[in-house]
Amino acid sequence: MLFEKMQKESLEARKARDTVKAGVLTTAIAQIKALAIDDGHRAVTDADVLKIVRQFLKGVEENLALAAQGKLDATRSAQFQTEKSVLLAYLPQQMDAAAIKAAVQKSGAKNIGDAMKYLKANHDGEYDGKLAATVIKEVIQ
Repeated sequence: MLFEKMQKESLEARKARDTVKAGVLTTAIAQIKALAIDDGHRAVTDADVLKIVRQFLKGVEENLALAAQGKLDATRSAQFQTEKSVLLAYLPQQMDAAAIKAAVQKSGAKNIGDAMKYLKANHDGEYDGKLAATVIKEVIQ
């Protein structure tokens, strides 16, 4: 399970004194636990981990964009890159345009909505929504 893997890697990072990795993982673990507790004191699932990791990645991407514009200290940019690489390790492999095209053709969908439903049902979390929408428009038309 992703959560146990994250906890194990957080402990290893703290032992190795890798403050950036330990910091991002510890914060993510706390957010994941809070999400599960807020949702009725249930056990943590992989979906919870993926949700929080995606939220964290969005924030890191925004910070990297600000650093690129010169609005944040350049030394922090390296920290954000490290955080991004740590978080990306917890996401499933993303489908490329060819894989999305093959999946859509396999589904036999006649419109964008049906194709997106198929992708969501069979490949949830494995594709970028914007890329999928672009590829689906090409395939259907």
